[in-house]
Amino acid sequence: MKTQIKEINSFKRSLEVTVHWSDLEQQFNQQFKKFKSKIALPGFRKGKVPENLVKANYGKSFEVDFVEQSMDNYFRQALKENNLNPINKAEIKDLDFNEGADLVFTADFEIVPEFSLPKYKKIKINVTRYTPTETDLQQSLDELRERYASLKTIDSGACSGMYVECDLQELDEQGIAIVGSKQEKRFVRLGEGYFKGNAEDKLIGINAGEERVVEVTMDDNRKVKYHIAAHKIQELIKPDLDDDFAKSCDNNVETLDELKSSLQDRITESLDNDYNSAIRNQIMSWFVEKTTLEPPTSMVDNYADGMVEEAANQSAGYEKVDKDKLKDVYKSTGGNQIKWFLIQEELFKTEAVEISDDALETRIKEQIEKYKDRNPGIKKHYKKPTNKKRLKDQMEIELLFEKLKEVTVIKETTKTTDVLREERKKAMEVK
Repeated sequence: MKTQIKEINSFKRSLEVTVHWSDLEQQFNQQFKKFKSKIALPGFRKGKVPENLVKANYGKSFEVDFVEQSMDNYFRQALKENNLNPINKAEIKDLDFNEGADLVFTADFEIVPEFSLPKYKKIKINVTRYTPTETDLQQSLDELRERYASLKTIDSGACSGMYVECDLQELDEQGIAIVGSKQEKRFVRLGEGYFKGNAEDKLIGINAGEERVVEVTMDDNRKVKYHIAAHKIQELIKPDLDDDFAKSCDNNVETLDELKSSLQDRITESLDNDYNSAIRNQIMSWFVEKTTLEPPTSMVDNYADGMVEEAANQSAGYEKVDKDKLKDVYKSTGGNQIKWFLIQEELFKTEAVEISDDALETRIKEQIEKYKDRNPGIKKHYKKPTNKKRLKDQMEIELLFEKLKEVTVIKETTKTTDVLREERKKAMEVK
């Protein structure tokens, strides 16, 4: 067998394989003998058909099967001899074979490209740390009150914040109902989601039994018209902020002050997690920017396909989405995702990142103890090997970033969450 490798780019290879007839002849004859023994033609018993008639009638069919099997075997052998590990299914072209001649084919495929990590003994990044304010605590309390609130049907028109139980019928540009686009007995809250701004204004004061037409702006800025038939107007009745409310929200507290303290701890923990995530993201961006690496096309495609599939499983009304356009969106961001994945794998080796079984079991016990009240099924969760593997992967990533933070210079800016909310509000106004 003779092989020749061509480097198309950093990750694509073209492998030309030539298998001489002298290497194939014995195997060809043995397989043809077995093949011939199963053939029967009129006037001949099974296995007794002359060789020339078998080849005349079934020769090409046999050669196709022989080539397919032989090509697969010799392709694998060629990969092993040349120390190549494809990451996608090879494209076979320029295939040529006839009995008595060499088997020749070319296989195009992709491999993980070789690359060098940048020198990272001093990574410089800029990160903003957000500190909590009283607003965060008040919002957390409001969210809890809404979660434990009850709905009361009212006879008057709807006000902002109230719920309208209604049928939503989508209309076309001429105001005609679109068949199959009716949503019955849906709950719409005025001032939230798609029903705020002008859409909310159109529904203020609507009564049960009343009908109105409202235009809403979707996430992709499409304008959609709905004919709304209201069935019921309901007001959200929130519980009072007192000790009884606190105990109903959290079995581990006895007073409202204890609940506030617990919420404050969670807010601080969440902001600390956000800060650490920001550090990670900045470090990742640093490596992606500094590393010369072209992500393999097949890996980017697989990433985009996976994201589209995930969106299909999680999003309502997905059948209306242009899947090709969505895939293009994910492909545009997928390159950096794949780059980081490959960089991370190389960093695991360079930094000798490894989590022992003892360390994993210790973390599992800590997780069970920490979340047993909020998640009673957590112990059963970690009995599954896939979940243990997922946690171990997470711990390896944590360990990697701990090592990388040791060589990272962080320039920190501090802002309050009130400033963050104001910045987000201004950004939305610009949009």
